[in-house]
Amino acid sequence: MTESVPNRDPELGDGSSMIPYEVILHLPAEVAVTLLTFSGPVPVPAEIRDRCDSVYELAPREELSAFVRSLGGLAGLGKHRRDTPSARAAAARLSQGRDATLIHGPHALFLSHQVSGPVVLQTVDPWSIRAGMDTAIAHTLRPAYRLREQLAARAERQLPVRARLLTVGAQDAAVWAAKLGCPVRSIPNGTAVGSRTRRERGTPVVCFAGSLNYAPNVDSATVLVKTIAPRVWQEVPNTRFVIAGRRPTPAVQALAGPRVDVLANVPSILDVFHGSDVAVFPDEHGVGIRNSVLEALAAGLPVVATPVAARELPAHPLMTVEGSRDRLVRRIVELLTAPELPQGTPAAVPARGPAGEVRSWDTVAGEYLAEVREAAASPSPAGRLSPTNGQP
Repeated sequence: MTESVPNRDPELGDGSSMIPYEVILHLPAEVAVTLLTFSGPVPVPAEIRDRCDSVYELAPREELSAFVRSLGGLAGLGKHRRDTPSARAAAARLSQGRDATLIHGPHALFLSHQVSGPVVLQTVDPWSIRAGMDTAIAHTLRPAYRLREQLAARAERQLPVRARLLTVGAQDAAVWAAKLGCPVRSIPNGTAVGSRTRRERGTPVVCFAGSLNYAPNVDSATVLVKTIAPRVWQEVPNTRFVIAGRRPTPAVQALAGPRVDVLANVPSILDVFHGSDVAVFPDEHGVGIRNSVLEALAAGLPVVATPVAARELPAHPLMTVEGSRDRLVRRIVELLTAPELPQGTPAAVPARGPAGEVRSWDTVAGEYLAEVREAAASPSPAGRLSPTNGQP
């Protein structure tokens, strides 16, 4: 069960829709999959329909404004759009007779109260933690954001006692487990492994990639263009900066200029990485794991990142983590002015071994399957606190 259609759409998809898309396609062939999802602007991809035994689409309630959506969450308006009698009935009916049910995304976790049998819940980023980050960076309406934190925390405490809980980030899993008094497991995302041949030396290119309607990424793009780029231009004046990702906000679009390109909804972020010399992630806020960093490393592109952007990622020979803007700028300049290698020499092939591995989606799907099998074998894990206030 997923909160939105599993997809990889370059404009309308997101990290939450990407994960079930990849997991479904990388599950072993002997695993039978029934998909219950909520319809939206992206149709169910043909490859997902072909992989699943059955697909059921539910119509959510009428779309809400972007501002109202931003206040939603596990206990908020995102859930409200999906919490219909038909959704609850479908969850109850379809879970009967299944070995286990996996529910993906905070907006769909309410369905766990209708599910029969073993259940695994993947919240992606725990909504109470995500809400805390949003409160910290909010410029207005902070009381409303604090209220959202409280509502999310309450709803999380009321999740079914028997449910196995998952997040993407290990740090988030540890914090969430301490709050709930129960085990929480982290399953980091994967990425496709690729390689890269050094492009012909020309105009130096620095890129930044991510969902450009996500507040922490808007802040990062702004820092890159307004604070870091001018200092890089002092030493490498012809450097171009490329900001690429889905659905850029007006604030991101306004960053475009003579030496700054803003690329919206690019069909392949791999093309952006292959056309760049270095990827820079100057993040100051964020939760979970930074998918774009993983994708850049898997594409063989050198990465310069802050500790926030590199959170929970293992050391990698292509990634430099810098805690100050001075050192971050210095490393960018070093990479842009490094001596050119002979044409055709691999410039940045990801190393193999413990320090250089990039997780594959086959590995990720295997870990999800292991959780589902554990749930089927032990449907009532110990250590959860029973809800005291009824269902959210």
